[in-house]
Amino acid sequence: MGRKEQRRVIRVDLDTPLPVTISSIGSTVRYELQTKDISSSGFFLDFDKPSRFPFTEASILEVWLKIDGGEPIFFNGKLARIVRPTAEDPTPAHTGIAIRIIQIESESEKRLAAFLQSKMDAAPQALPKSA
Repeated sequence: MGRKEQRRVIRVDLDTPLPVTISSIGSTVRYELQTKDISSSGFFLDFDKPSRFPFTEASILEVWLKIDGGEPIFFNGKLARIVRPTAEDPTPAHTGIAIRIIQIESESEKRLAAFLQSKMDAAPQALPKSA
């Protein structure tokens, strides 16, 4: 039996990954990553070994996401979930870390929403099924 989809926002799977920079608040150590799975409420980072991610659920993160060739948008995030292989599913489609946006300025939120809408508008429409 499949899991019921719990998302309340539209998620976009990108063909080209977006650069993401993450650090703990106030830290000078920054991690350069990429995401291809993004929504208005967060994003997913593919990791082969997500247990090696250097943050915990308690960590508040500073995140810079480069979305449109301009200046990166900035927001604070938190670790939402870790997807690891399990005994029931030793090779899941994705292993990695989901990051949830917890604080974002209005202008950055508007830029992110416009970016997501442009990607949705550019997505190929499903063809009708033939009878």
